[in-house]
Amino acid sequence: MPKQFLVFANFVDRLNDRFGVLASWMVLIAVLVSTGNALIRYGFNISSNGWLEAQWYLFAGMVMFGAATTFRLNEHVRVDVLYALYPNKARLWLDFWGGIIFFLPMTIIIGWYSWEFFITSVIQAETSSNPGGLIRWPVRGVITLGFFLLTLQGISEIIKRYAAIIGMIQIDPKYERPLQ
Repeated sequence: MPKQFLVFANFVDRLNDRFGVLASWMVLIAVLVSTGNALIRYGFNISSNGWLEAQWYLFAGMVMFGAATTFRLNEHVRVDVLYALYPNKARLWLDFWGGIIFFLPMTIIIGWYSWEFFITSVIQAETSSNPGGLIRWPVRGVITLGFFLLTLQGISEIIKRYAAIIGMIQIDPKYERPLQ
């Protein structure tokens, strides 16, 4: 395996970490928007659908921009209840083949359809049907960009798992169930 693949994987990891930081800032902004909106609504009896929709857009950004970093950190939800029982080598192979057979096809398909959804929204200059609502294409673009970043991260993880399988790098594929 050429080292350029690992250089690419490292670039993707750094790129998605930057979007993860952006997602973290979106949490703070959403809290401030939500707080300001509640204070104005209850304090002055003034409301705006635009501010409510801005919160939804920020939430979409949090999820879509944070998904790739969450995946990279192995903090995503796993469906495989037996994963923790497998030895590390088996986990690496499971992640490798699972990424190729399941993960990448789904992110590519969803990303492709979200792209069409985004372009249609831009062409139609789609806006919210709510009075005072926002334009829709930015949030559609966030979905498309999020799935593109998630696809790139999937490729990065497949590269790193293969490099670990052949002994080029060390990866601890241990997964601990999140605290409930």
